[in-house]
Amino acid sequence: MDSFLQGVGEFSATLLTLGAFASILVLARFKVPLGLAILGGAVLAGLVFGQGPVQLAWLFARGLVQPDTIGLVVLTTLLLGLSATLQVTGQTERIVALAQAFFRRPAITMAALPAMIGLLPMPGGALVSAPMVASAARCGQGDPGLDCVGPGLLSAINYWFRHVWEHWWPLYPGVILAMSLTHATPLKWLVTMIPMGAVMVASGMMILARVHPDLRATGPRPSAGVRRDLLMVLSPIWIIILVYVPGAWLVQQLGEQTLKTPIGDALAKFGAIGLGVVVSLVWTSIASRLGPLQLRAVWGRRSTYSMTLLVISVMLFQLTLKQVQAPAAIGWELAAAHVPVSAVVAALPFIAGMVTGLAFGFVGTSFPIILGLVPAGASVWPYAMLGYAFGHMGQMLSPIHMCHVVSNRYFGTPFGPVYRHIVPSAAVNIAGAIGYFLLLRWWMN
Repeated sequence: MDSFLQGVGEFSATLLTLGAFASILVLARFKVPLGLAILGGAVLAGLVFGQGPVQLAWLFARGLVQPDTIGLVVLTTLLLGLSATLQVTGQTERIVALAQAFFRRPAITMAALPAMIGLLPMPGGALVSAPMVASAARCGQGDPGLDCVGPGLLSAINYWFRHVWEHWWPLYPGVILAMSLTHATPLKWLVTMIPMGAVMVASGMMILARVHPDLRATGPRPSAGVRRDLLMVLSPIWIIILVYVPGAWLVQQLGEQTLKTPIGDALAKFGAIGLGVVVSLVWTSIASRLGPLQLRAVWGRRSTYSMTLLVISVMLFQLTLKQVQAPAAIGWELAAAHVPVSAVVAALPFIAGMVTGLAFGFVGTSFPIILGLVPAGASVWPYAMLGYAFGHMGQMLSPIHMCHVVSNRYFGTPFGPVYRHIVPSAAVNIAGAIGYFLLLRWWMN
């Protein structure tokens, strides 16, 4: 019994953090609104780590007005507005119809649409692809509105394929930060990490295989002009990329000194992508000749603004864990317990991904620690790959990952059914990362 208590003491930060996560899942299971459940988890995390009620109140007050929170709320609202605009103008249905004609199989369309949106490095981007996935998931000749896929599977497909690029796509902030910390060129990072992207796509097919057989049937060959029409109807998406790339470059040119303020940091994170969404909104509204009634339908939806509580709750939970230094404490606990280096390199980003729900969060909190643990004379690349791959799976399994939260909210499903679909695929990714790590370590060392 004494040895058991001693073991608990050695891993107290790890256990307390996991307990806070468990409280969110339990509250959500009992139908507590997810925003309130996450907020309850933040309160519990603060209390068990020694923060008093007054300290927590001040922490939450600061969190509500910090530029990151405001920036994320504004960006999420813009994204919801873009998604609603695409729906009100009928563009969502046109995208789905053309994608179905081009890809020929509805199931492939359901995966391809969130993957296309996934090229955009925007928080909560699953909101844009969710209506498209729902529209593609229809079968049956008698009732074209018959939904062949349950909400848990719909959300799992939308969520998983939204993130298949995130190991290596150089527009993602987490990838940019990881390249900076490892002193990697984009080409070297891409060559090292793209095999894990391929593993994620392949493992996602396990999820896709569960859809109704009608959705896996092959349709007729697309008619001439479908590819061109699909490119045109996707203009709200690629316009964001066209604006984002020079916008991100401009922000970078401002220099580190200019951005070393909370407001500057928030502009660096959200400014370029936010500008891209605004330009896309204006373009789509003008091209679709959106009238006053349609504008009211877009911006008058309660659901657009009810998402604000979710965003704020997630940010407050992350801020609480950062305030109590939970990721660093977990890292020291694992190191003090003499866990093997490769296990720490895998475990710390995984836990940090679970804790933050963000690639930027797990890279920023864990990579400075794990890169210092690489044995002298060994290549850093196997360990960087292992840490990023495990961190990515940690954020994919996190109940506070923004895309996870909003996708579940859109499809009206709790976490449980979604986890049942994505956990086996996550296990395949973890096994693939371990095998690839052993191969890289043998080859490079």
